[in-house]
Amino acid sequence: MIRTTLLSASLVALSACTTLGPKTDPVSHGITLPAAYDHAGTTAEERQDEQAWWADFGSEALDGLVAEALSTNQTLAGGIANVDAARAALKVSNASLLPQASGSVSASSDTEAGLGDVSSSARLSASYQLDLFGANAAALEASRASLEATEFAQRTLELTVQSDVASTYFSLLAAREQLRVAEQNLEISERIFKIVEVKYAAGAISGYDVSSQRAQLANSRARIPELESQITGLETSLAILLGRTPQGYEAPDEKILDIALPAAGSGLPSDLLLRRPDLRQAEASLRASNANVTAARAAFFPSIDLGAGVSSLLSGGSNLTGSLSASLAQTIFSGGRLEGQLEGAKARREAQLASYREAILNALRDVDVSLTSIEANARRQEQLLIARDASLEALDAAELRYRSGTDDLTSLLSAQQSYFTASDNYVQGRLSQLTAALNLYVALGGNY
Repeated sequence: MIRTTLLSASLVALSACTTLGPKTDPVSHGITLPAAYDHAGTTAEERQDEQAWWADFGSEALDGLVAEALSTNQTLAGGIANVDAARAALKVSNASLLPQASGSVSASSDTEAGLGDVSSSARLSASYQLDLFGANAAALEASRASLEATEFAQRTLELTVQSDVASTYFSLLAAREQLRVAEQNLEISERIFKIVEVKYAAGAISGYDVSSQRAQLANSRARIPELESQITGLETSLAILLGRTPQGYEAPDEKILDIALPAAGSGLPSDLLLRRPDLRQAEASLRASNANVTAARAAFFPSIDLGAGVSSLLSGGSNLTGSLSASLAQTIFSGGRLEGQLEGAKARREAQLASYREAILNALRDVDVSLTSIEANARRQEQLLIARDASLEALDAAELRYRSGTDDLTSLLSAQQSYFTASDNYVQGRLSQLTAALNLYVALGGNY
């Protein structure tokens, strides 16, 4: 009997006593979890687990989109079918530990005596395989672990769909805001072009300024259909996530700058083993591999079957007759088949163990990267806001100077381009902030 240890108070509690081989917690497999994340900083009180993590963004539209996706997304529908199949497989494995009963009825006639001479009989039999060496129990444990792995895979799919909906929606709102910025930039270009035409008609400037501003105006107009196409692509992607027909779908609209930024928290690294469904899936798959090794090892030992039967002639009033039987079967020579099966099961367990270790390490990295990204994007957004406001002031000043003739068109166009770039960057910076927060939710398994 091998006792499975607990990895601090918050690790996944594995079976307290098991015969299925190696332990499946990180410490027993050479993974030492850090006491804290490198970039966690000072965090607020740890949140209680909650399913609707996306509600922290404060968007009723997003709440509705995620709820709809969870009920209509086709990828999730396929995952539910996989869970049902795993449950059915567990029923099959569970049947091996129970007695099997069967009944039969037969009738026959003597053709020489005529069809009226018919005899009939009935038989009821039961059999049971003794599981002395744990083969059936191991197969049952493997099926249970496989079912858990499939259920956690479904939870991973749900988290992926939730985050994909949020990410696509945020990108859509950003594209719409960028379209508004582009339309504002077009209005500025049209206003400047009118100033240029007036100054040209008065003979104050040459045709070079007119041609330069006409090119600027065309570039501003060309940006708009590009963004409109991008918006259509994002809306159709969102429709598919919702299980809807893409044609004619129009997503809800709100300002991306109004979306709330959740306060970043991180908890403890060991919490990942409770929160992240992909890690729990890897752990369950490892337990299934351990059980398969036990089943392969048990195949070397004999199997013992017990049987009992009761039969009776239904015609002639004969008494019941019963029988008991026992059989023992042992493979003497398999040509290396059993050895190969055991070696293969052990190799698959080692491969699953390596995948489990790698999944834990990747999860730890994901959290620290996301925390760093949140902090970096917050600092970057502060500077982008300063740049946007300052470039607007520079544009207003450049336009006044051009109107009064104290500056040339080149300076004005440079100021306009700077303002457009700064405004567009500010929108993209907000999207980066929301994406970083979203990535941290995913890295932590759906909760801060």
